Amino acid sequence: MFDWLNRHSVRGRGLRERHGKLTVRESSGAFRRLLGWPVLWTAAFAITVSAISLSGEDALDHVIGERIDEPIYAKVTFQITDFAQTASDREAARAKIPSYYVQTDKTLTFDRIRADLMRLYDAAADENTFEGFAKAMKSRSWPAERGAYDRLRELVSIADGAGRGQFQQWVDALPLEGQYVVKGLSLEARTPPSTNDFILLETKGPNGESTQRLRHSQLVQQGNESSLEGSATRMARELPSVELRSTVEEIILGTFKDQPTIAYNKDRTHEAMKVVEKETPEAKSTYEEGKPFVSPGILDAEGYALLKAHQDQYLKFLGENSPVSAALRRQRFLQQAGQVTILTLLCVALTTMIGLYHSELLESRLRSVLLLGLFAVALAVVRVLDIFAPHIPELVLAPCVFAASVLAIAYPRRFAIVAACMVALLAGVIVDARITFLIAILLAAAVTVFRLDDIRSRTKVIKASLVASGLVMAATAAGGLLLRQTPSYLTLHALAAAGCVVMTAFLVSGLLPFIERTFRIATSLTLLEWRDPTQPLLQLLAREAPGTYNHSLVLSNLAEAACQAIGANGLLTQVGALYHDIGKVHRAAYFTENQEGRVSRHENLAPTMSLLIILGHVKDGLELARQHRLPPVLYPFIGEHHGTTVVRYFHQRACDVQTALGKNDRAVAECDYRYGGPKPQSRELAVLMICDSVEGAVRALPEPTPNRIETTVHKIVSDRLSDGQFDECDITLREIRLVEESVVKNLCAIHHGRIAYPAPKKEESERTPLKISV
Repeated sequence: MFDWLNRHSVRGRGLRERHGKLTVRESSGAFRRLLGWPVLWTAAFAITVSAISLSGEDALDHVIGERIDEPIYAKVTFQITDFAQTASDREAARAKIPSYYVQTDKTLTFDRIRADLMRLYDAAADENTFEGFAKAMKSRSWPAERGAYDRLRELVSIADGAGRGQFQQWVDALPLEGQYVVKGLSLEARTPPSTNDFILLETKGPNGESTQRLRHSQLVQQGNESSLEGSATRMARELPSVELRSTVEEIILGTFKDQPTIAYNKDRTHEAMKVVEKETPEAKSTYEEGKPFVSPGILDAEGYALLKAHQDQYLKFLGENSPVSAALRRQRFLQQAGQVTILTLLCVALTTMIGLYHSELLESRLRSVLLLGLFAVALAVVRVLDIFAPHIPELVLAPCVFAASVLAIAYPRRFAIVAACMVALLAGVIVDARITFLIAILLAAAVTVFRLDDIRSRTKVIKASLVASGLVMAATAAGGLLLRQTPSYLTLHALAAAGCVVMTAFLVSGLLPFIERTFRIATSLTLLEWRDPTQPLLQLLAREAPGTYNHSLVLSNLAEAACQAIGANGLLTQVGALYHDIGKVHRAAYFTENQEGRVSRHENLAPTMSLLIILGHVKDGLELARQHRLPPVLYPFIGEHHGTTVVRYFHQRACDVQTALGKNDRAVAECDYRYGGPKPQSRELAVLMICDSVEGAVRALPEPTPNRIETTVHKIVSDRLSDGQFDECDITLREIRLVEESVVKNLCAIHHGRIAYPAPKKEESERTPLKISV
């Protein structure tokens, strides 16, 4: 079978030829030489997998929507919250809370009434005739009565203002504060409404706050005309003068209709309701040990909650000190021992296979540790998903397919298929998967490895996932049919299984550079393809902007050397440097390196217009990258190689223009002349920024001697560092120094000194000494 799988694999043929020449004795000897490390590796593998399997709580064996054929019996007596009854009890408790009220502003009620009564007196005092008094009353919508007018005039006629004082005493004596006018009890913003026949009125007095209990019969509701009139009548009767009572009654009634004297306190009432709601205990339903608590049928959310409560109580009961708990602990221990034994046997089987057929994997300690780490991470994720997302069991497919993809990329195909199937088996044992689901996991892992035999394009991972997802969908649906699940359950879980496989493929495709770097795989096929100078985009750059193309070539070599000095990804930076200025092809003549003469096209442009052209090459470059389908990993080299630095030349020109116009008081802000960023997000981008800045600056030096090059490079790096351009990447000061040294060394090599050959000699006396130019 393995020979058939490796028929078209060069790597497999090499392994087949190698192992075909080994005798049984030689194979045994090689395995014995590796016995020490394989035993240690196997022990670590088995312990790690067993620890992962035993960590955390046991997951539920059922999911919502699943068909259950047999009733489920309780292992222990447990209780569960009756949410419906609890909600009903808490609503009843909230309804028993009386509504809280506060007094409204006295200036709008009681003070207003007293002020209006004094205005009544002043109107009678100001008018010497009843007709004038009636006119004043009409303007205020108050009734004008002859008797009231005559009585008020009598008080006015009393000498020394004694009549006004007498009327003021009558008004102040009115017991208005005892009238509780409310807008309407039915309008209270509370749920549920109060079931009490009283309210609580909170008042503030000189002795502090106090709460007064008022029955509904003591309240005067604004919507009840008779109640309002009765309250106004009671107040008017307190006046000693019978003639004034009718007028005073109308004034009081008008105020009470317009403004209540107490108002509903929503916040205080809701606070009291929350307190009583928290104090109301939860209603519990009890299920006894040995009796069924989940009936056969489709498992709904309520049944799932019962299963979860039963499991929690069961785990809690295991920790108790009782004979029944001890028996359950022994039973659980034996179950876990069987699980650990199976996992250990699988680990030993994998190690045996490696030792017999792929012993070179264990000869490299690093590769074997990476393999162990891959298994451990994948199975740990399986366990985490099983614990925290048991309602979506298909999520377990994701780490298994991811591990299979990495194995297919990093290891020989024969070993990758066996190892991927081993991951699937270990995952199945850890999650206690049914045989139908275990088949789906095995199928997903095996198909993924088989389809990823040789990755020559990014789409290969996606295409492989589509095939694997189709087969996994079919296997999941078939398993559901075998277990007589409902069509909705089959559809949902089959689509979930396929979606997990496809999403994992996208994850693998996005993380492929990191996978290659972690496992030190020398593929990087995509980057090598884009480094080829025959690429159409590079050809376009060389044709439309030859100066920029030459600058990119020099910069790519500088950046690669600098990355190698600090251990960064030199190939990635080299390819990114080739494409970082592709946006200049649209307006190549506006950039110095592409100008054929000494006259710059920016001479006749305003600094702001020149700035737009300069900044535009970043946006244009990103658009070209998308049009030519440049790998997304190279996009940051186009958009971030300038970070948020200042376009210094045109900023200075703008300052000079301001000075020439006599606007010295209006400084040109640097923020207006900065690139849009973002700042470099990685060490590779930081290296590119340094190399890009210093290459142009050194090229502009009139005599680029080593000392001048070193000074220029150090100044530019210091400026970028002080400007905060490296704040968002993980490059260190030591690495910046190493980059600086590497750049100086290579720039000195590029701008090395040359002999200036003398002109032909006319006379011996005209001979001139040799000069060195840079």
